Amino acid sequence: MTKADSTAIGVLLIIGVPIYGIIKVGETMGWVLLVLLIISGIALFLFYKAHRTKKRRDALMLKYDDAELVVALMDEIFWQGQSSEQLLDSLGIPQDIDQKILKTKKKEVWKYNHQGGNRYGLRITLDNDLVVGWDQKS
Repeated sequence: MTKADSTAIGVLLIIGVPIYGIIKVGETMGWVLLVLLIISGIALFLFYKAHRTKKRRDALMLKYDDAELVVALMDEIFWQGQSSEQLLDSLGIPQDIDQKILKTKKKEVWKYNHQGGNRYGLRITLDNDLVVGWDQKS
């Protein structure tokens, strides 16, 4: 058996087993009930996601009391002069941080979107906990 054959079998198992399971459940329970369960599951997921987003928005409004700032943070926007705390609220915890402590300032490079090795899709430079620049790969 070649590598291509084993890959094809793996793909068929990943796709085929769930489809086979759905068909068997549909035959056992009835298709209408199965469709209703799937729609209910999707609706529940969407409700949970909206609730989680609202909860995060409310927490940011309580923290910053600035609607424009909260919209920018929710949209994961970053800008020069942004504080490190706002950057954390916007993009989350970086995957890696390079830090240099100099006599008069602290310089950090926050790295996001790890692409392998020491390659990152986004590097944001902070001086004294303020964003001063970034390098973003497309």
